[in-house]
Amino acid sequence: MFRPCIPLSLALIACTAPAQAFEARFEVRYGPLRPAEVTLSATETAQGYTAEGHVASSGVVGLLRPFHFDLQAEGTREGDSLRPGRFVGDLDTGRRQHRVTMTYDAGVPRIEAIAPEEAPTDWTLDPATQGGTLDPLSALYRLARPQQGAPCNRVIDLFDGRRRSRLRLEVPRINSRAAQCDGAYERVAGYAPEELQDYHALPFTLTYRRDGDGLWQLTRVVTQTPYGRMRINRE
Repeated sequence: MFRPCIPLSLALIACTAPAQAFEARFEVRYGPLRPAEVTLSATETAQGYTAEGHVASSGVVGLLRPFHFDLQAEGTREGDSLRPGRFVGDLDTGRRQHRVTMTYDAGVPRIEAIAPEEAPTDWTLDPATQGGTLDPLSALYRLARPQQGAPCNRVIDLFDGRRRSRLRLEVPRINSRAAQCDGAYERVAGYAPEELQDYHALPFTLTYRRDGDGLWQLTRVVTQTPYGRMRINRE
């Protein structure tokens, strides 16, 4: 089993492998409107990664409730796989607030702090049963990070401290410079029955383009939402 050369919080700075920095900014568009912006940054070595992500609404009146996501994650790498070690999330969807700190032991999440507190229900998930999942930010970075091999063609399970969901990505359609792959976001468990009753998987399409170094870079996401067709374009 891989062990960092020093404690994880310092590994990305002091380990011998050279660090690679990643920064990306995406604008969210509904027609001519720009209701939100996504920023993502990460530092990665052969041993591990740290990442920060921020999503904030821009105050477009009448389209969406104000919302924000502020996320931090760190973990180790095994080949091309990310193994989360710690996740901190402060999420406000406009309907639901959720603050959580999770650590991981052998891939199994452990809740260090979570708010607001909720009484146990029949659909409450035990974090000890959620081994092998990624936190939301590590999953996002898994999609957005530059990739050497063909992107997509995978299933990614997420756990945010209360709910489990899934990103299902199909085999990409590739030409010499671009790759497109269809996918879907699915609710899996931890949701109240009324949240699942009329829910349908949310389809989306990812577009990647090859850069001058031959790496696939995520440049666009297109999806259909209750508010209409949404485009997320890398700036």
